[in-house]
Amino acid sequence: MKSMKKIISFATDFGLEDGSVGVVKGVINRIDPELKVNDISHGIPAQDIRYASLLLMRAIQYIPQGVLLGVVDPGVGTERKAIGIETEWGVMIGPDNGLLNLACATVGGAQRAFLLENTDWIIPSEGSTFHARDIFSPFAAGYASGQLALEEFGPEVDLGDLKQYLIPLTDVSEKEIKGEVLYVDHFGNCQTNVSPEELRGLNLSIGDVVNVTIGSRSFKTTWCESFQSEYLDNVGLITDSWGMVLIFRKNGNAAEILECKDSSKVSFSI
Repeated sequence: MKSMKKIISFATDFGLEDGSVGVVKGVINRIDPELKVNDISHGIPAQDIRYASLLLMRAIQYIPQGVLLGVVDPGVGTERKAIGIETEWGVMIGPDNGLLNLACATVGGAQRAFLLENTDWIIPSEGSTFHARDIFSPFAAGYASGQLALEEFGPEVDLGDLKQYLIPLTDVSEKEIKGEVLYVDHFGNCQTNVSPEELRGLNLSIGDVVNVTIGSRSFKTTWCESFQSEYLDNVGLITDSWGMVLIFRKNGNAAEILECKDSSKVSFSI
C-alpha cells in the first residue's frame, strides 16, 4: 500500500525579497512535485530564535501533522548541528539552536533525534551559508515523500544534548505577579508570560482594575473581554488567542506609548 505523503510546514526569517524561500520550496518540489508546503511565516525578525520558537510553539497546535521545517539559523556554517526530531506530532527539521524545542514540548516532547548527515541527501555547495537549501529541505522532502526513513538521516543524538530555549518563569506572590513581555507583535500588542489563571489568583476578574508596571512606568488599567471594551479609553489587558495576558492599546500601538519591547519586565498587582 502506498504511504500518504506528508505536508511540510515551513517557517523562516528569510523574508520574501531575495528568492530564498522560493529556492527552498523549489528544492522540495524537485524531489517530489506532489509535496504540499504550508507557509507559516517568513517574516520572523532576523536571527530571532526566541520569537521564532514561540511562534512555532503556538503554530504546532493548528498546522497539519507531518513535517515542520524551521530555519532561523544565525549559527549556519558553525559547529551547530543540523537535526531531525521525532515527536508524536511528526518530524521537526532545522538547526539545533533551541528553535524547535518549545514546539516539541507542546506536542509531548522529543522521542528521538538524528543528525542530518546522510550525504546522499545533501546538495553539494562551495559555501556553507544556505543549509535550508542544501541540507534541511532535501531531508524534509525525502522524509515527507516517503523516500527517506528517519533512521537513515544520520547518527542518533542523545536528547539531553539538544539545545533548549525556555520560556521565562513568572514570580508570583500574594499581591503581585512579576513577568516579562515575550514579544511585541506588529500591532504593538505586548504578549506576556503571565496567564489568566495567575491574574485570577490575585482575586482579579474581567472588568477589574489592575496595577501595571513596565520598566519604570506604572499605571492602572482594566482587564477587558475585547479590544473594544466600552469602559476602556486607552491601554488594557486581555486574554489573547494563545491564552496568555496581552497588553494592548485601544485602536493603537501599546508598545509605542509604553516604550515596551521584547523582554521588558512587567508586573501586575492589586
